[in-house]
This record gives sequence, C-alpha cells and structure tokens, in this order.
Amino acid sequence: MRLAQLMNQYYDKLSENDKAVLETILCEPVRFAQFSSEQVAAECHISRATLLRILRKIGLTSFSDLKLTLKEERSDKKAADVDFDAVCDIYHSLVDELNKFSYVHICKRLYESDTIYVYGTGNEQKTLAEEFKRIFLSAGKCVIELFDYGETEFMKKAFQKTDVFVVISLSGETRAGIEILNAVIPTGIYTISITRLQNNTISRMCRDNLYVATQTIQSQVSYELVSGFYMLLDMLFLNYLEYIREAEHED
Repeated sequence: MRLAQLMNQYYDKLSENDKAVLETILCEPVRFAQFSSEQVAAECHISRATLLRILRKIGLTSFSDLKLTLKEERSDKKAADVDFDAVCDIYHSLVDELNKFSYVHICKRLYESDTIYVYGTGNEQKTLAEEFKRIFLSAGKCVIELFDYGETEFMKKAFQKTDVFVVISLSGETRAGIEILNAVIPTGIYTISITRLQNNTISRMCRDNLYVATQTIQSQVSYELVSGFYMLLDMLFLNYLEYIREAEHED
C-alpha cells in the first residue's frame, strides 16, 4: 500500500494527530477514495487546511494526489496477492517504534500495585487480556481479568488507589470500554489503556497510555494485523522484568 509506505517513510516527521488521521484513512481506503476533501476532513475531525498540511508532510502535494493514490490501490487490490515482504517491513517498523517507548513509569506503577485488573473490549482484546494476565501472574503479580460491566461494577468495591486497571481496545472508541471507565475512574484506581496508535476516547480518559500502530492488508479480504499488540505485551513484560531486577538490586 503506497499510502502506508509513505507514512512509514515520513513517520518521524508526523505528530500523533497526523498519524491518527492517516491511520483512519488507511483503515478504509476504498471508502475514503470516494470522498471529497471536505468529507475526508470531516471524517477525521480536522480542517481541510490541516489535511493538506499532513499530505504534504508525506510527499503528496494535493488532495488529488491522495485520491489518485487511493484509487490506484483499490484497483491493484482487486486481484492482488499478499505482499509478504511488505508485511515483514510492517513488523520491523512496529518493533522499532515499540522499542523507542519508555516503559519505566508504567512498569513502576505495575510493580507497586497490589492488584492489576485487566479488561478487553472484544473477543480479540479479551484474548490479549488473558495473555496479559498469564505473563504477569508468572512474575508473581495478582492479576484479575474482568469480563463485562456487571462484573466490573461488583469488583470495583475492592479497588484500591494503589491498584491498576488496564483496558485493552483496538479502536479506543468501544462503548463498553467507555462505560466501564466511567464506572471505575471515580474510585481513584490508576488507569492504563492499550489502544491503536491514534487519539481516541479511551486513551484520553486514562492516566497512562500504550499505543500500537496496526496495518490493514488488502487481498481477497481486508485483514487487520493485530500482532503488534502481542509484541507490545512482550516489550512491556521484558521491560517489567528489567525494572524488577534493578529495583531489587537497589534494595
């Protein structure tokens, strides 16, 4: 996907909001190819001037260039094979970005917590929550996975301000996740979100955030690569183990 390649090429020059706009377009390139500049700007909650500024940052000189890029990709994808080299490049980019993040503050919070509560907003997210629980249990942490609003409403009576509540959501806009955060935030528990790389409601509600850039592969079907979330869990846990080692060494 040419637009994804341009985003990766100019990634360091993009702000978080720039990346969010491009990720939004990349998620539905066929639909955005039909839009006018006004419609694209409205869908991304920005002005036309801001949209043009972002396009120029990735080497596109006008909105027409974006339209042409999206239309060419749509035509190519009708009979396209999966470009495995491109997929590998995406994985390398994900690892590079995850390695730039400082996990120290979040590791400190997890280390000092008595209990970690984790909630996933959908099926894939609940699988990620189970993996989060598994790996942190192996490090001796008390981790409780919550499955729905009712269970969270019941358990929040036991929340302490020293505890941590982790919510995992791909889009960061899931209604169930927002409702649960509205229920737990008044308890004073420390909240951490894990979402896609973009400005979203759930990340804004939480006190700390971990982001993952996902990519959509187009072939016979549209498939979003979510492996970045598992890479993030690995990176977080390895940094946590290093934090434990240093903390216990100081003691």
